[in-house]
Amino acid sequence: MSASGAGKSKTAFEAALALLATANESAVEAVRANESPQEAFEFATQLADALRVLADSAADVRAETVVRIYDHESLSLAGLAGRIGVSKARAGQLIQNAKKGK
Repeated sequence: MSASGAGKSKTAFEAALALLATANESAVEAVRANESPQEAFEFATQLADALRVLADSAADVRAETVVRIYDHESLSLAGLAGRIGVSKARAGQLIQNAKKGK
């Protein structure tokens, strides 16, 4: 990817992340503003469930990118662990998780 392509990708990512933060803030405000405690609880539960799905998706894409680094740079597990700042065992788990997901 060219430098300008990487810059566009970073800008798009930052914009998407900002939208997520704004959406979360709006949802939290809606829960807190709800006058019915039961309905507020139900909304908060739905929000927590939705955020768990998003967190799982982010974890999956993180594992996929670990495999991309591993393959692209032809690293050993120890090299990969050092490159991404995790233990060798964790690097292995990330590789396994990504390959299970395929």
